Amino acid sequence: MSDSKNIFETETGRRKFLQQTLGAGLAASTPLIVPASVFGANRPAPSDRLTLASVGVGSQGRYDLDRFLSQNDAQVVAVCDADAKRLAAAKRRVDEYYGNSDCKTYRDFREVLDRPEIDLIHTATPDHWHVPIATAACAKGKDVYCQKPLSLTVREARQAVEAARRFGSVFQVGTQNRSNPSARYGCELVRNGRLGKLKTIDVGTWEVSKRCWLPAESVPEHVDWEMWLGPAPYRPFNAEIHRSRGWMPYMDYSGGGVTDFGAHFFDLVQWAMGTEDTGPVEITPLDPAETDGRFVSYKYANGVTVYRTTGNFMRFVGTDGVLELDICAWASIKNARPSTLDREPIGPNEIHLRKSNDHYANFLECARTRQLPAADVEKGCRAVTICHIGNIAEWLGRPLQWDPQQEVFVNDAEANRWLDRPKRAPWNV
Repeated sequence: MSDSKNIFETETGRRKFLQQTLGAGLAASTPLIVPASVFGANRPAPSDRLTLASVGVGSQGRYDLDRFLSQNDAQVVAVCDADAKRLAAAKRRVDEYYGNSDCKTYRDFREVLDRPEIDLIHTATPDHWHVPIATAACAKGKDVYCQKPLSLTVREARQAVEAARRFGSVFQVGTQNRSNPSARYGCELVRNGRLGKLKTIDVGTWEVSKRCWLPAESVPEHVDWEMWLGPAPYRPFNAEIHRSRGWMPYMDYSGGGVTDFGAHFFDLVQWAMGTEDTGPVEITPLDPAETDGRFVSYKYANGVTVYRTTGNFMRFVGTDGVLELDICAWASIKNARPSTLDREPIGPNEIHLRKSNDHYANFLECARTRQLPAADVEKGCRAVTICHIGNIAEWLGRPLQWDPQQEVFVNDAEANRWLDRPKRAPWNV
């Protein structure tokens, strides 16, 4: 399915869509969040804005919330979190921005989804909640902006795609480098053969997730620990897990650094190689002491080998050149060889990748036009799947063969059992 395909081929009846479409492009969001009154007459009337609710308003959720507040044609009407303190802070942020007290608060996302007038759901919860919330939102006729990584497991990622397609939802994954001009340009250089024949790609992340053995502590009054856990296995509260990103090293809630930065980087790997509808065919755990700090190799059918190493960067190596992207500098290009590589324009007859300069504005635009967004859920699914199967190879400590079309390990029942996890009732997807 192409990026420009309209995802509604018939009238769905899922809700009455706003008829106004955006003009020639949406203004990029600004890092400075100012009160809505500054926009004055340039701000659309409430009836012309898409209504949005944010579910999960921790550190990343607050960042996203500010970006959505910056968008003139959206109105944040509700926030939801299992932590009452975070929830109250988010409500204050929204009400101060709009100059009113209208933002509603919820501890249970299902109550948010039951509001038919809400068009969009943004979720930035811990990873184990992403797909249960996102698929429920699709089933309720909402469009979804889901923070990366898309899922906790391979099967969940595919379920997210199926839900978006079944219910006709616009579904943007928060891999913002799809809307980064430097990242796009770097991928265009690779895609157009400026490095010659591509040989290897190094992807730097931090470590794979592990089991959690933290001791039990008393649950603070402001935390609904049962709701925070949701589909994850039960374990007692520990403040280290609940702090911002403190849950990320533990496999019940996340794939660790591999699915964190890796969700960005492996997505760019796919974009640069033009392999967005497939993936690697062989995954091998490595000894970093013997491989210059490399932990996993991914071999593609096209002959390219991708390595997971440490750091926050990507390095593309071809027969005629080398190109690095630095995630800490928002995917800026560095250490290009030859030195003029990153100053070469992409010609009119070469491959030009989809242009989006604002990830949040792109989502809103597609919610109106019903086009697939820049980081459509299928792309997010393919990228996070690479992260997950690399983690599984590390956990099992042996090479694995992967069928990227069937999305199963070849003749390996033990590895295939890791493609999904049991979920506590009633949160089965």
